[in-house]
Parts: sequence; C-alpha cells; structure tokens
Amino acid sequence: MDFTKVLKEFPVLKTDKILLRKLRLEDAPALKKYYSNENVYRYLDWNGPETLERSFEIINLWNKGYDEGWIIRFAIADKETDEIIGTIFLNEFEGKRAEIGYELSENYWRRGIMSEAIREVLSFGFNQLGLVRIQAFVCSENVASTEILKKFEFKEEGCLRQFECHSVTGECKDMWIYSLLNTEFQK
Repeated sequence: MDFTKVLKEFPVLKTDKILLRKLRLEDAPALKKYYSNENVYRYLDWNGPETLERSFEIINLWNKGYDEGWIIRFAIADKETDEIIGTIFLNEFEGKRAEIGYELSENYWRRGIMSEAIREVLSFGFNQLGLVRIQAFVCSENVASTEILKKFEFKEEGCLRQFECHSVTGECKDMWIYSLLNTEFQK
C-alpha cells in the first residue's frame, strides 16, 4: 500500500488527553529523556537514541520514512503542553496490511493514554487508509502490551521463536504475533 497517494499531508489526530502529530526536531530532548529509562525500551529491539544528536537523526529518519511511504510515526504529545511523551506508528505496509508499534514514557503509564493512542491509530488505519489487517509483534515477556492488544480484541496467532534480536545486546527473544481485522474493530 502506498499511503502517500491517500494522504495529502501528515495527519493530526486528537483525543481527550493527547495529540498525535508529526515529530519535530524540538521533540529531540524529550525523546532522548524518556528513552533513557530502561523500562521504556526493555522489550524493544533497540535502546533508543543515546544522545541528543542521535535523537535528531532518528526524528529525521522517521519523517523521511513518512515522505518515502514506509512509516507513519506519530508523536504522542500531551494535549495541554504539546510535550512528546511517546510515539506510535504504522509501518511494514504490504497490500492492505500494516504493523502497529508504540512506546510511552513511564511517567504516563496506566493513565489510559496508550489506549487512546491505539484507538485513534486503529481507526485511522482502518477507516482512512482502508487497511484490512493490523498486526503487532510483542516480546513474550511484555505483559502490558499483550493486555492492551487483547483489550482491543487483537487475536493471538502464534509464537515466533527467537524472532527478534536486539540491535545492541544481540539477545534474541520470542515474539508473539497478534492481529486485528477491520471487521473486528470496535471504535
């Protein structure tokens, strides 16, 4: 799927608590700050940007990826302060399928923020992009992510053994694949 033919500009999505918008270079310090917490990157395949310079590079890479049509990575910004507190994305576009992924500053866990972000991105993916399937890969140890996907009725499809290897540690983890179809999505 080439979403660049569907979207004229980077989408902005709003909920009660957050704004999902394009990442900006001024978000780099906040991105580096929340990624410096091991609890945030523990189940990801990288440790996040370790320097402010690397944060700038990552933001530019993600925004270039949008322009090239391979990722839509939203900043999750606090609606009152506009400070970035996480990101959520759709990528791996193939036909009418995409993958969802996300991370959130630990300071904002258990406040319903990620649920709002996921709901909006699922709605956007199914209703505006015309996706039929959105899938997620979750580290077998990541209970919180598994729970939130099940809350949205994602179906567990199976275990991919030693599927994802961390770019820094080299440790390979089992990953579970979950999927949600547009006909199953409850807005």
